Amino acid sequence: MNAEATSRVLDRIDGLRDELVAALADAIAIRSVNPTYPDQDYDDLVGGESEVAGLLAGLYREAGAETELFGEAPGRDNVVGVLRGSGGGRSLIFNGHVDVVPADDPAQWTHPPFTAYVDGTHVWGRGSVDMKGGLIAQAFAAKALRQAGVRLRGDLVLQGVAGEENLEHHMGTSAVLERGFTAEGAIIAEPTGALSPLTVMPATPGVLIMRISVTGRSAHAAMRARMRAEPTDDPVAASAIDAALRIHDALRRLEDEWVEGRVDPLFEKGQFTIGLDVIDGGARGSRNVAFIPDETTLDYAIFYPPAAQLSEIQSEIVQTVTDIAKRDPWLRANPPRIDWPMHYPGGRTDRDHPFTRMVCLARERATLDTPFAGAPDVQPFPSATDLTWFTAAGIPAVGLGPGALTMAHSVDERCAIDELICAARTYAVAAIEWCGAE
Repeated sequence: MNAEATSRVLDRIDGLRDELVAALADAIAIRSVNPTYPDQDYDDLVGGESEVAGLLAGLYREAGAETELFGEAPGRDNVVGVLRGSGGGRSLIFNGHVDVVPADDPAQWTHPPFTAYVDGTHVWGRGSVDMKGGLIAQAFAAKALRQAGVRLRGDLVLQGVAGEENLEHHMGTSAVLERGFTAEGAIIAEPTGALSPLTVMPATPGVLIMRISVTGRSAHAAMRARMRAEPTDDPVAASAIDAALRIHDALRRLEDEWVEGRVDPLFEKGQFTIGLDVIDGGARGSRNVAFIPDETTLDYAIFYPPAAQLSEIQSEIVQTVTDIAKRDPWLRANPPRIDWPMHYPGGRTDRDHPFTRMVCLARERATLDTPFAGAPDVQPFPSATDLTWFTAAGIPAVGLGPGALTMAHSVDERCAIDELICAARTYAVAAIEWCGAE
């Protein structure tokens, strides 16, 4: 540990507190809602991501970085800043996304979502937690290194990427990595305040979206008695909702089996689930209770262990549905259709990996004599993040960022200023520890 350099940088970050908060307020004021997010007006929103990227580029240049802006679509720029090391050290990436989710009805907010409000302890506004707060903290860590006169030995690569909120990694993190901006480790500034602030999160589950479509045979609702009395493959009517719920019951039993059968040492038992989140059914000709429903769709969000193979997960689920269909006369003759609209692979860096251990140590050293002092929790992300694409590229990666997970995507999103400062301190210490310093 370079104690003297670390002390200088930490003092500098503390001195930049007001400037960091002001920069975050400027970033929040940019309405960088992901323009492809569901039910949004693309033409109205496109360009916000590029504007935040431009703001970050200015901060990266102040830190002495060589900067580049580029995008896969007009108005959707990524920004990268590279602080060249003096040589002989390991390289490190600081990564975060510039897009945010919609604020829904601004009238529900205590303060306007795209006008940052600072109350002395927190910064309020959309993106304060997810995740402009983390991006700004990363930029100020780099800025403090320069102002403190600390030259890293390895390169520090700052990345602000587009598209993450709608899982468009091809627009953002993957595009940046394919352009050659790689390193030997990566810290993603997603908010990781789980049970305690600034948790270190080295894994993310696989996320799979599944749609099951079931057909039935419609008739007057009064025919239900005859339908139940004729369990054949050619009844007078067949309820698609009843058939779909029989399938769902089987998947719930499979989900129960996953508590013991689908495990990972970084995840608590029961974290891998098969969740029915959307159900739509009725009679296609007239959706009211006078008709037995002849169509139903079930939409599931499936979370599975990062080490599991996608084909294995899909095969197990398909077999479960097939087994139920074989035992049901109607479903046997009219098998349900299964589609997979979206998949985001899992990723993980072992708890005992040298990079994970380094980040944990940096976080502990950076927060001495603060309200966040002590060894950090180590937990997995609960959902998809861009950590996946770093580990897929062979780059050890962890998440660590300011903000409570419960604040992400929420009304009245806000981030504690002390947490922002401690995040910046942690990033700076991690850079010194991993890259080495003169």
